[in-house]
Amino acid sequence: MAASKRTRIIVGVVAVLVLGGVVAYSVTKDSFNKIPVVMEKVARRDLVSTVSASGEVKPKKFVNVAADISGRITDLYVREGDTVKAGQMLARIDATRLQAGKDQSEAGVQAARADLTRAEADVEVSRLAYERSKKMHADKLISDQEYDQADADLKMKTAAMDAQKRRIRQQEAMLASTSDDVRKTVVVAPMAGVVTSLQKEQGESVIGAQSFSPTIIMTVGDVSAFEVEILVDETDIRYVALGQPAEVRVDALEGVKLGGEVTEIGSSAIPRGSTAATTVTSSSTANQAKDFKVTVTLKNPPPSLRSGLNATAEITTNKKEKVLAVPIQAIVVRQLNKQGKVIDPTALQASDSDPSSGGNAPREKGEEKEGVFVVHDDQVAFRPVKTGIIGETQIEVTSGLQEGDEIVTGSYKTLRTLKDEAKVKKQEDNQKKSWWEF
Repeated sequence: MAASKRTRIIVGVVAVLVLGGVVAYSVTKDSFNKIPVVMEKVARRDLVSTVSASGEVKPKKFVNVAADISGRITDLYVREGDTVKAGQMLARIDATRLQAGKDQSEAGVQAARADLTRAEADVEVSRLAYERSKKMHADKLISDQEYDQADADLKMKTAAMDAQKRRIRQQEAMLASTSDDVRKTVVVAPMAGVVTSLQKEQGESVIGAQSFSPTIIMTVGDVSAFEVEILVDETDIRYVALGQPAEVRVDALEGVKLGGEVTEIGSSAIPRGSTAATTVTSSSTANQAKDFKVTVTLKNPPPSLRSGLNATAEITTNKKEKVLAVPIQAIVVRQLNKQGKVIDPTALQASDSDPSSGGNAPREKGEEKEGVFVVHDDQVAFRPVKTGIIGETQIEVTSGLQEGDEIVTGSYKTLRTLKDEAKVKKQEDNQKKSWWEF
């Protein structure tokens, strides 16, 4: 009897162990079939959308002082960093040849005026002779021929006097021109400001404004107001608008953040790598990356700020508070068939890469949709969503999700091939990696 009882106990224990083993195997098998993913609940966040670009600090108002006359710089009266007043003498260009031309023009004017004096005297003599001839002709004392001769002589002398007056005006115009050339050999400041750049030194030769590209001697800028010219990528320019606030960091002023505002947006695309003055005129730039020039005017620039410093501007293009947002990497693209079902991405890849198909294998095509994988009862379902502004790491979801929904946020490798209705499990903390490491 005791043996029979012992046997029943042993059989019961074995049965429990076998049943436990079957359950454990089933649970373990089910666990192995589940894909480990990173999950996160949809929540409301404050989002700030920004566009960042690099550029150079410049005075808001500046003038490139160019040479008006070709020649050699004989005197340079300022140095870089000097403060100047409007009309102040900055430099002098050799005027020897031009001064000789001016002297010659002055002599020409004087000679022409002397000739005019003689011509006026000749006219007066001819006029008196004509008056006498006219009276004598009326008294029948001279012939018609003599009278006509006196009249013609007066007209000839008058015409000569008028021609001499025109020659004087011509000589005076030449004198004005040569005097202007001599005056332009003195380079003066066009505005009050600071010499921010000195590009030529005393003794160097310069090319004047008669050329298509006159020599820039120096730059005078108003350093009471600065701006930053940045080049914004063509994919971001649509978000930038006049009046948007910006935060500027200058490389040379470590740790200093300057406030600014967008005051100008270029309308012409600039091929990347070219100068800001270049415009797109060639079809060869059709596939080349392009930028747009944007000007950010700084507010309350510090005295230590200098023209030409490298800077980075971060423009705030949009800001929203307490909006539904998810991590950017959670947004994936899937193709949906006519019934709204997700087409298996691995099947699409296999169809594209199968060499045996000869490229003619039938493939179901669908409409691409952005969405996320929502987790419910350890199973995911692809849900199309509409998105809004993009923050630093989060993106706004305007429709398709509710606060508290649990979604898959990683890893990137898993999201790339994750199938609709796949079984998933929460990845343990000791197994987690950054989403881009997978």
